[in-house]
Amino acid sequence: MSFFNELKRRNVFKVGVAYAVASWVLLQIVDLVLENIHAPDWIMQVFMLALAVGFPIAIIIAWAFEVTPDGIKLERNVDRSHSIASQTGQHLNRGIIMILAVAVVFLLTESFRDDAFTEPEITTSSSEESSPPDDEQSNVSIAVLPFRDMSAAQDQAYFGEGIAEELLNALVNVNGLDVASRTSAFSLMDENLDIPAIAAKLGVAHILEGSIRTSGRKVRVTAQLIEVSKDIHLWSESYDGSLDDIFKIQDEITSKIIEALRVQLIDAEPVSFAQRLTGNAEAYQLYLQGRHLWRQRNTAALREAIRLFNLAVELDPQFHQAWSNLAVAYLNLGDYDSSFKSEEGFELGLEAAEKALAIEPQSTEAMIIMADYKQLHCDLTGSADLFEKAIALNRDDPTAHHWYAILLESAGRPKQALEQIQAAYRIDPLISAVIRTEASIHQQLGDFSRASQLNTVARKLGFNENYLLDDETWTALLSGDLQKASVLIEQSPFNSEPTQIERHRLFLNAIGNRDGQQKFEQYLGEPDASDVYHTIDNIGLLAVLGSAYVFQYQSDLSCPLAADIVWMAPFKEQRGTPEFFEMMKRGGYVDYWRKYGWPDDCASLDQSLAECP
Repeated sequence: MSFFNELKRRNVFKVGVAYAVASWVLLQIVDLVLENIHAPDWIMQVFMLALAVGFPIAIIIAWAFEVTPDGIKLERNVDRSHSIASQTGQHLNRGIIMILAVAVVFLLTESFRDDAFTEPEITTSSSEESSPPDDEQSNVSIAVLPFRDMSAAQDQAYFGEGIAEELLNALVNVNGLDVASRTSAFSLMDENLDIPAIAAKLGVAHILEGSIRTSGRKVRVTAQLIEVSKDIHLWSESYDGSLDDIFKIQDEITSKIIEALRVQLIDAEPVSFAQRLTGNAEAYQLYLQGRHLWRQRNTAALREAIRLFNLAVELDPQFHQAWSNLAVAYLNLGDYDSSFKSEEGFELGLEAAEKALAIEPQSTEAMIIMADYKQLHCDLTGSADLFEKAIALNRDDPTAHHWYAILLESAGRPKQALEQIQAAYRIDPLISAVIRTEASIHQQLGDFSRASQLNTVARKLGFNENYLLDDETWTALLSGDLQKASVLIEQSPFNSEPTQIERHRLFLNAIGNRDGQQKFEQYLGEPDASDVYHTIDNIGLLAVLGSAYVFQYQSDLSCPLAADIVWMAPFKEQRGTPEFFEMMKRGGYVDYWRKYGWPDDCASLDQSLAECP
């Protein structure tokens, strides 16, 4: 008898089929129960692993053993003339048919059985359906949490984040609905807080949470809206479809939320995702993956994000948000990858931003990227024009306020910068970089105590300083605490390279030492025009020393750069010179001042050249 026929005789194939079908049905039941009781993801993974390990064991048992009238025996001990393997096979056939019937019923009733495991939707009487009074309306607030990844492979976190972010973007446009920022809401997911604690921290009355599960091109999205004070579900629903349906699913979820909260829209219908983003589901997935990686802020993640954004715009060249995110990724890469020159990032970022604006002239994302590019290329007036336009179009974009504050700070207008950075903070109080910039502005205003407090808060929120000297070190230097500054410089992670160690040694030796200052100036030599951030760092160190070498150091640069530290006390004497005014004129600052207003400390400039009010 052939090996194949022997497998059939011993019912090995039938046992394998029965085991596989029964395992599938069991996994569906377990998955349904675990999802609705919000069990940890690892429990499902353990079930899958156990069933996978059990399969070869079942096959081995089917081969080695046989069921007899006297019980289970080793197959080699059974007399073939008395074998009842054929009868066992018939029993297995009936068992397989029964299990398949259960599986068919399970599939046919899939959309109905979800309702049995979710809390019923709360309905209101006709009198309750009218709009609530203004005092209640002002309390209609919501936070959108990243949707949990319930996929078997646990590789769809980016998809859950992306869906939540796009739902949030749609809800922001709802009249009367106060929406917690993405950064604030997403930052709490790693703190293992329960729903009431998250709502309290974000100051919202409602939480939207959910889960996603994909299998091939199929996707299931489950969402539920929770009224925190009453601990009830206002609405809960599951959606099944393909990846091509994802925009329609997102639109439907948005509509259901608005209906549940009884909030009136500015327009008749909510914004359509398909119109705002892309009609290409694959490009959309690449975009979401790129966004997920971009947030990780490291060299490998940023390079992969750039690759994914490029693939997305290849699939849909009209996908303007993919173009604008590509621009941001190029600009960021120079901050994290020392082998990637910042000037190259500016050029590639500018090209991507221009394409985004060509597709969507009202894209505020692309506008602020263009504004940043213009600032770093000495078109301060053009940069300010774009920031003003972007803020007018979308006052709820914290990045526009944040980056505009940086421009105002460098232009010597810290009071106006403080207004912009505080506007960014009000929109999203958990962006560590915003808090760090506010610390820098307080340095310029001379409030070093407040600057130190804010630096501490920014670090607790996860801010990672990418400049050679962090803000705490600058605060110590500018406040005259040289001992603390020396310790911080020694502890800096950027102080590990021999060139940096020597630079910092010479700088510390130059403080209050004319000969040491000359040695430090000689060591710096000429700036690297392709490394903007390193150049700004060196300008800051020279400004702390009150060194006129700042002017010579930048003399060959087509676009001289002004670190905000030139507006602080150590450099005040140099600000009154014609050389300083000429440097600022070449940098585009004088034209900016003439249009938008002169610096707060205009009196420190050369009064024969400045036009102080």
